[in-house]
Amino acid sequence: MQDDFKATAIPVSVATFMSMIGVGMMVPALPHLAAEAGSTGVAAGALIGGYGLARLLFNTPSGVLSDRFGVIRSAVIGLLLLAAVSVLGYFVSSFMALFMVMLLLGAASSVFSTAAMTALVLKAGPKGRGRALAWFQTALLAGFAIGPIMGGQLVDRFGAHAPFPTQAVIALLALVAVRAMPKVQAPPTARSSAAPSSGQLNGQSTGQPAGLGSLLGPALLVGGLGGFAAFFCRFGVAWNVVPVAAIQEFQLSTSELGWIIGAGTLANLIAMPVLGRLVDGWGAKPTFITASLLNLAGMLALFAAPSMVMLWISTAIVMLATGVMIPAAGALALGNAKPQVMGRMMGIFRTIGESGMALGPVVVPAVTAAGGLSVLSGLLTCSVVTAIALAASLLVGRKAPDVSHA
Repeated sequence: MQDDFKATAIPVSVATFMSMIGVGMMVPALPHLAAEAGSTGVAAGALIGGYGLARLLFNTPSGVLSDRFGVIRSAVIGLLLLAAVSVLGYFVSSFMALFMVMLLLGAASSVFSTAAMTALVLKAGPKGRGRALAWFQTALLAGFAIGPIMGGQLVDRFGAHAPFPTQAVIALLALVAVRAMPKVQAPPTARSSAAPSSGQLNGQSTGQPAGLGSLLGPALLVGGLGGFAAFFCRFGVAWNVVPVAAIQEFQLSTSELGWIIGAGTLANLIAMPVLGRLVDGWGAKPTFITASLLNLAGMLALFAAPSMVMLWISTAIVMLATGVMIPAAGALALGNAKPQVMGRMMGIFRTIGESGMALGPVVVPAVTAAGGLSVLSGLLTCSVVTAIALAASLLVGRKAPDVSHA
């Protein structure tokens, strides 16, 4: 069974790693692309914002696509669209055209990522949700860590548009990995209660699709809230509190700031090999609760005792804790999901969770500015969001069982 899972997990993870390299390459290129289009530096933020907005809007439709046409076909569609739009991006120059390209790239990324995550979760079965999500997150983090480095080199040597054709080639290589996947269907234990699902998982529609409203049970909503809190804190802290505090409060250089964030990401990667076994063996709910408490401890420690050393330690703790919270929340949200609606539930979970990625870097500084508070006070906003998700996770167990280790 372990080898059977790896036969799917390895090509999916390779494809995910490649796709995230492509996305990461765009990060250093966007300010230059905006400048070449005659726009200000703020416009670069709008370009990446458009990408994130499209991912958010397309997560749930992407889940519907996975359920109706199968995860392999959906992943192929996403990667082909990613390659085609990347080629188009090389030839556009106006800001509005670039913005539309980023929207389409976000949509393509959503279609692929939702299919990839759904494939892993289906193949792992109810007892392996944490392991499946840990594989995906490891590939995602590794790809996004390498992507900006490659993108910077390409922009310096060949110009701001160079990442586009490179991303197209990488997407096609990822497509080769996806095509190497075996057909994905639920394990026998999961199929027994939903026999018609296997045909649908491989691309054949069976029966009437469930309405989205009928899928919003307590576990999915609380798991989604947990994902929201993790993304909200991760990006609110890493994209706002830490950068501003490092430069304004501690007078660190930009390169020193990069090392701090990089150390936090490294802590995530180190923990990933054991994270899946932790979630599946100990349970999604206990893992999420423990990680939430660790996240609160890291943020409150920096707020209570601000110092250079604590900035390093707390950033690593927050990045590690939120990195654990995300797959644990996913396992909690999807633990009771039936195979034939897994794509839709994955899409809903991703939509709720990733909205925290969009709101965290905006809400945190807005609250501190409105209250005339210090930059580090933004940690309190993140702490409140984490505490709400933690309280919800404590309550949901009384209404919906945690089957991650059943």
